[in-house]
This record gives sequence, structure tokens and C-alpha cells, in this order.
Amino acid sequence: MDAAELILGGGSVFVAALLGGITGFGYALVATPLLLLLGFPLPFVVTANLALALVTRVPVAYRFRADLWPRRAALLVGGSVPGLWLGTHVLSAVDDAQIKLAAGLVVMAAAVLMLRSLHAAPPEPIPGAPVAAGFAGGFLGATTSLNGVAPVLLLARDKAAPRAFIADLAVYFVVSNAIGLTLLAVAGSVSGPALFPACLLWLPGSIAGNWIGATLGPRLPEAAFRRITLAIVFVAGAVTALSA
Repeated sequence: MDAAELILGGGSVFVAALLGGITGFGYALVATPLLLLLGFPLPFVVTANLALALVTRVPVAYRFRADLWPRRAALLVGGSVPGLWLGTHVLSAVDDAQIKLAAGLVVMAAAVLMLRSLHAAPPEPIPGAPVAAGFAGGFLGATTSLNGVAPVLLLARDKAAPRAFIADLAVYFVVSNAIGLTLLAVAGSVSGPALFPACLLWLPGSIAGNWIGATLGPRLPEAAFRRITLAIVFVAGAVTALSA
């Protein structure tokens, strides 16, 4: 990495952290395609995004702790563990281009399906849905760092209130990302340069962007919040697929 790549990467991370703070999840969805387009390899992007999202979500989880739904957050985290384990093996065995194309198409399709139910009444809860969403999120997290997609779509389907939305996802990201980085390290898939110097240099901007976004996010009307959520999901999926 040269200085220009680090500067451009840092700018991408700041923008992603700002949107991630607003929506409670959008960091990796924005950072992943931007960093891939800048030419950073997939293992680097996965390591950097998981690490940065973990650190920046800690203060958010504390700030919104009163709005947390502990059972839902625990089921999301628990479901993510086998998904993370499977994803670490796929990351090292499957071609990067195939992973990015498949992930992008799945994300776009899911966003379109959720858009259809945006104005409908909250549907009945699906038994086991948080565990399934956690599993899918864990798999996507280990392979592309897009671990928020499935949990986000579940919370959007259930029309979770914005503050609970942010709180549950913050706890999920902190715990699941820590587990994911551990599994990647055991599998030998952690990128050293992503942790140092990249994460060390990008962390201040990531924290600042996240703080600004988290201040603005709860002030958005719920309808606008949900539209922004699905728009970011769809665009991120499209860019990820195109980057393959």
C-alpha cells in the first residue's frame, strides 16, 4: 500500500462510517464495494471492515443499551457462529470473483423483496428467523464482510423501531465480528496489513464518522429510515456484483 491508497481508503471508511452511524448497519455495505473498487484484495477488506466495525460499534451499543432487545440480539449472534465458521473455509477455497458476484446478487434480490413489504403492516414473526438471519449474516461476514445484510432485512421486515434497530445491530456487530476475526485468524485468513497500518490509520476517521452518523440517525422519520436502509442495501449489492 502506498500513501495515496491509504488516503483514499481512509476517505472511503469515513463516508462508510458516517452512513453506518445513521443507519446502524451501513458501514460494511458502503466500505466493502468502495475498498474493492480501490483495488484492495478481498481478505484485506474483510479483515479491515470486521475490525473497524467492531471498534466503532462498541460506543453505539453502550449508548443505545436501553433500547436493546437482548433475546433477539443473542439469537442473531448465536446464529452467526456456524455461518462464520463456514464462511472462513469458503473464503480460502473459492475464487474471490465468484464470492463477490454471488453476494451482490443475493443482496440486491433481498432488498427488492423487502421493498415490496415496506408499507405493509408488520407481519407475524417467523420462528427461528433471527437464528437464520444470524447464520446468513455470519457467512456473508466471513466471506465479504457484509454481515449486516440478513439481520438488517429481518429487522426491516419486522419494522423494528430505529433505536432498537441500531441497538440490536450494534451488539450483534461487536460480538459477531470478534468471533469472526478469531475464526479467520485460526484459519490463517486474517490480513496483517489490514490491521496495521490500515486500521490504525483509519480508526480516528471511522470513529468520527460513526459518532456524527449515530447522532443524526435517531432523528430521521421511520419511513425515511427504512427507505435509506433498503436503498443502501441494493446499491451495495449492485456495486459488489459489478466489482467481480
